[in-house]
Amino acid sequence: MLTSGIKYVVFISCSLTAVESRADELQNRLLQGIRSTNPEAYSFQRSMILERTGSARKVLVERYDPRDQAGQRWSLVSVDGHAPIPKDIEQSRKSRKGTTPSYRELAEWFGAPAVRTDTAPGYVTYRFSRLPAGVIKIGSHDASADTQAEAVVNVKGKVPFVERVRFTSTKNFRIMMVASVQSIDISARYVPLSSGAIVPAASASMINGSMLGKSGRITTAVTFGSFEAVR
Repeated sequence: MLTSGIKYVVFISCSLTAVESRADELQNRLLQGIRSTNPEAYSFQRSMILERTGSARKVLVERYDPRDQAGQRWSLVSVDGHAPIPKDIEQSRKSRKGTTPSYRELAEWFGAPAVRTDTAPGYVTYRFSRLPAGVIKIGSHDASADTQAEAVVNVKGKVPFVERVRFTSTKNFRIMMVASVQSIDISARYVPLSSGAIVPAASASMINGSMLGKSGRITTAVTFGSFEAVR
Protein backbone atom coordinates (compact mmCIF):
# COMPACT_ATOMS: atom_id res chain seq x y z
CA MET A 1 0.00 0.00 0.00
CA LEU A 2 1.24 3.45 -0.83
CA THR A 3 1.36 6.00 1.96
CA SER A 4 2.32 9.64 1.63
CA GLY A 5 1.93 13.21 2.89
CA ILE A 6 0.59 15.81 0.53
CA LYS A 7 1.67 19.38 1.20
CA TYR A 8 -0.19 21.12 -1.43
CA VAL A 9 -3.47 20.71 -2.82
CA VAL A 10 -3.59 22.61 -7.03
CA PHE A 11 -5.36 22.16 -14.31
CA ILE A 12 -4.28 21.12 -17.55
CA SER A 13 -5.65 22.47 -20.81
CA CYS A 14 -4.56 22.20 -24.41
CA SER A 15 -2.10 24.77 -25.75
CA LEU A 16 -3.17 26.53 -28.92
CA THR A 17 -0.93 29.48 -29.71
CA ALA A 18 1.61 30.00 -26.94
CA VAL A 19 3.89 32.92 -26.20
CA GLU A 20 6.79 32.20 -23.88
CA SER A 21 7.83 34.80 -21.32
CA ARG A 22 9.14 35.06 -17.79
CA ALA A 23 6.28 37.31 -16.78
CA ASP A 24 3.76 39.61 -18.41
CA GLU A 25 1.48 42.39 -17.21
CA LEU A 26 -1.44 40.07 -16.44
CA GLN A 27 0.72 37.54 -14.60
CA ASN A 28 2.25 40.31 -12.48
CA ARG A 29 -1.19 41.74 -11.72
CA LEU A 30 -2.49 38.32 -10.70
CA LEU A 31 0.53 37.67 -8.50
CA GLN A 32 0.03 40.99 -6.75
CA GLY A 33 -3.59 40.08 -6.00
CA ILE A 34 -2.63 36.60 -4.80
CA ARG A 35 -0.01 37.99 -2.43
CA SER A 36 -2.46 40.53 -1.00
CA THR A 37 -4.89 37.76 0.04
CA ASN A 38 -5.31 37.38 3.79
CA PRO A 39 -5.78 33.66 4.59
CA GLU A 40 -6.82 34.56 8.13
CA ALA A 41 -9.76 36.75 7.09
CA TYR A 42 -12.37 33.97 6.98
CA SER A 43 -13.53 30.96 8.92
CA PHE A 44 -14.74 28.04 6.80
CA GLN A 45 -15.69 24.37 6.73
CA ARG A 46 -13.79 21.66 4.85
CA SER A 47 -15.24 18.28 3.85
CA MET A 48 -12.75 15.62 2.77
CA ILE A 49 -13.24 12.16 1.27
CA LEU A 50 -10.16 9.93 1.62
CA GLU A 51 -9.77 6.67 -0.27
CA ARG A 52 -6.73 4.39 -0.13
CA THR A 53 -6.20 0.96 -1.65
CA GLY A 54 -6.83 -1.69 1.01
CA SER A 55 -8.52 0.72 3.44
CA ALA A 56 -12.09 1.82 4.07
CA ARG A 57 -13.34 5.08 2.61
CA LYS A 58 -13.29 7.88 5.18
CA VAL A 59 -15.22 11.16 5.22
CA LEU A 60 -13.98 13.97 7.47
CA VAL A 61 -15.60 17.34 8.14
CA GLU A 62 -13.46 20.03 9.78
CA ARG A 63 -13.95 23.64 10.77
CA TYR A 64 -11.27 26.36 10.63
CA ASP A 65 -11.53 29.54 12.69
CA PRO A 66 -8.55 31.96 12.72
CA ARG A 67 -9.91 33.70 15.82
CA ASP A 68 -8.84 30.75 17.95
CA GLN A 69 -5.29 30.59 19.23
CA ALA A 70 -2.59 28.87 17.20
CA GLY A 71 -2.83 25.09 17.38
CA GLN A 72 -6.56 25.18 18.07
CA ARG A 73 -7.89 26.81 14.91
CA TRP A 74 -8.92 23.50 13.31
CA SER A 75 -11.66 21.42 14.89
CA LEU A 76 -12.90 18.01 13.76
CA VAL A 77 -16.69 18.18 13.27
CA SER A 78 -17.49 14.62 12.17
CA VAL A 79 -16.00 11.34 10.92
CA ASP A 80 -18.12 9.28 8.51
CA GLY A 81 -21.19 11.23 9.59
CA HIS A 82 -20.66 10.66 13.33
CA ALA A 83 -19.29 12.81 16.12
CA PRO A 84 -15.53 12.23 16.49
CA ILE A 85 -14.14 10.21 19.38
CA PRO A 86 -10.92 11.27 21.17
CA LYS A 87 -8.86 8.90 18.96
CA ASP A 88 -10.24 10.57 15.81
CA ILE A 89 -9.41 14.02 17.12
CA GLU A 90 -5.84 13.02 17.99
CA GLN A 91 -5.26 11.40 14.58
CA SER A 92 -6.65 14.47 12.83
CA ARG A 93 -4.37 16.76 14.82
CA LYS A 94 -1.26 14.71 14.01
CA SER A 95 -2.04 14.45 10.28
CA ARG A 96 -2.73 18.15 9.81
CA LYS A 97 0.38 19.69 8.23
CA GLY A 98 1.30 22.62 6.02
CA THR A 99 -0.32 25.99 5.59
CA THR A 100 -4.01 26.85 5.76
CA PRO A 101 -5.69 26.27 2.36
CA SER A 102 -6.07 29.64 0.68
CA TYR A 103 -5.74 31.51 -2.62
CA ARG A 104 -2.50 32.98 -1.30
CA GLU A 105 -0.77 29.59 -1.56
CA LEU A 106 -0.47 30.15 -5.31
CA ALA A 107 2.13 32.85 -4.62
CA GLU A 108 4.65 30.06 -3.95
CA TRP A 109 4.89 29.30 -7.68
CA PHE A 110 2.70 31.56 -9.84
CA GLY A 111 5.52 34.07 -10.43
CA ALA A 112 7.77 31.43 -12.05
CA PRO A 113 8.55 31.45 -15.81
CA ALA A 114 5.49 30.39 -17.79
CA VAL A 115 4.07 29.95 -21.28
CA ARG A 116 0.89 31.95 -21.83
CA THR A 117 -1.94 30.81 -24.10
CA ASP A 118 -5.07 32.86 -24.87
CA THR A 119 -7.56 30.00 -25.21
CA ALA A 120 -11.36 30.18 -24.86
CA PRO A 121 -13.01 33.63 -24.72
CA GLY A 122 -12.73 35.04 -21.21
CA TYR A 123 -9.86 32.75 -20.20
CA VAL A 124 -6.07 32.77 -20.29
CA THR A 125 -3.88 29.75 -19.49
CA TYR A 126 -0.37 29.78 -18.06
CA ARG A 127 1.77 26.64 -18.24
CA PHE A 128 4.73 26.08 -15.92
CA SER A 129 7.18 23.35 -16.96
CA ARG A 130 8.53 22.97 -13.41
CA LEU A 131 7.86 24.35 -9.96
CA PRO A 132 10.06 26.07 -7.37
CA ALA A 133 11.53 23.88 -4.63
CA GLY A 134 9.20 23.02 -1.76
CA VAL A 135 5.87 23.43 -3.57
CA ILE A 136 5.11 19.71 -4.03
CA LYS A 137 6.37 17.40 -1.31
CA ILE A 138 5.33 13.75 -1.06
CA GLY A 139 6.60 12.36 2.20
CA SER A 140 10.26 13.39 2.42
CA HIS A 141 10.64 13.77 -1.35
CA ASP A 142 10.49 17.18 -3.04
CA ALA A 143 8.87 16.51 -6.43
CA SER A 144 8.59 20.18 -7.42
CA ALA A 145 11.27 20.12 -10.15
CA ASP A 146 9.55 17.12 -11.78
CA THR A 147 6.03 18.57 -11.64
CA GLN A 148 4.36 20.80 -14.21
CA ALA A 149 1.46 23.13 -13.53
CA GLU A 150 -1.23 24.87 -15.51
CA ALA A 151 -3.34 27.75 -14.28
CA VAL A 152 -6.57 28.82 -15.96
CA VAL A 153 -7.29 32.51 -15.39
CA ASN A 154 -10.78 33.99 -15.53
CA VAL A 155 -10.55 37.44 -17.21
CA LYS A 156 -14.29 38.01 -17.71
CA GLY A 157 -14.66 40.58 -14.93
CA LYS A 158 -12.84 43.73 -13.85
CA VAL A 159 -10.54 41.78 -11.57
CA PRO A 160 -8.99 38.65 -13.12
CA PHE A 161 -8.35 35.66 -10.90
CA VAL A 162 -6.93 32.15 -11.14
CA GLU A 163 -9.98 29.93 -11.36
CA ARG A 164 -8.45 26.47 -11.81
CA VAL A 165 -5.02 24.97 -11.32
CA ARG A 166 -3.56 21.52 -11.80
CA PHE A 167 -0.25 19.85 -10.98
CA THR A 168 0.90 16.69 -12.78
CA SER A 169 4.13 14.78 -12.29
CA THR A 170 6.59 14.26 -15.14
CA LYS A 171 8.81 11.65 -13.47
CA ASN A 172 8.36 8.76 -11.04
CA PHE A 173 10.47 8.48 -7.89
CA ARG A 174 11.10 6.41 -4.78
CA ILE A 175 10.63 7.30 -1.11
CA MET A 176 13.03 5.77 1.44
CA MET A 177 13.64 2.85 -0.98
CA VAL A 178 10.40 1.09 0.02
CA ALA A 179 7.74 3.15 -1.75
CA SER A 180 7.51 4.11 -5.42
CA VAL A 181 5.35 6.93 -6.81
CA GLN A 182 4.41 6.55 -10.49
CA SER A 183 2.10 9.53 -10.95
CA ILE A 184 0.70 12.57 -9.16
CA ASP A 185 -2.35 14.58 -10.19
CA ILE A 186 -3.49 17.46 -7.96
CA SER A 187 -6.12 20.01 -8.93
CA ALA A 188 -8.03 22.86 -7.30
CA ARG A 189 -10.74 25.38 -8.08
CA TYR A 190 -11.19 28.90 -6.66
CA VAL A 191 -14.23 31.20 -6.58
CA PRO A 192 -14.91 34.83 -5.63
CA LEU A 193 -17.08 35.66 -2.64
CA SER A 194 -19.58 38.52 -2.73
CA SER A 195 -16.88 40.67 -1.08
CA GLY A 196 -14.56 40.03 -4.02
CA ALA A 197 -12.17 37.85 -2.02
CA ILE A 198 -11.01 34.68 -3.79
CA VAL A 199 -11.28 31.47 -1.77
CA PRO A 200 -10.83 27.73 -2.36
CA ALA A 201 -13.96 25.93 -3.62
CA ALA A 202 -12.71 22.38 -4.16
CA SER A 203 -9.59 20.30 -4.66
CA ALA A 204 -8.73 16.74 -5.59
CA SER A 205 -5.63 14.59 -5.71
CA MET A 206 -4.62 11.16 -6.99
CA ILE A 207 -1.32 9.41 -6.29
CA ASN A 208 -0.51 6.07 -7.91
CA GLY A 209 2.40 3.95 -6.75
CA SER A 210 3.47 0.96 -4.73
CA MET A 211 4.73 0.00 -1.29
CA LEU A 212 7.06 -3.00 -1.00
CA GLY A 213 6.00 -4.09 -4.48
CA LYS A 214 2.26 -3.86 -3.84
CA SER A 215 0.45 -1.37 -6.10
CA GLY A 216 -1.94 1.15 -4.62
CA ARG A 217 -3.68 4.47 -5.02
CA ILE A 218 -4.54 7.34 -2.70
CA THR A 219 -7.27 9.80 -3.67
CA THR A 220 -8.76 12.79 -1.92
CA ALA A 221 -11.77 14.94 -2.81
CA VAL A 222 -12.21 18.17 -0.85
CA THR A 223 -14.93 20.81 -0.82
CA PHE A 224 -14.91 24.12 1.05
CA GLY A 225 -17.89 26.14 2.21
CA SER A 226 -19.60 28.19 4.93
CA PHE A 227 -17.10 31.05 4.62
CA GLU A 228 -17.61 33.80 7.20
CA ALA A 229 -15.62 37.02 7.42
CA VAL A 230 -13.92 37.34 10.81
CA ARG A 231 -11.50 40.23 10.18
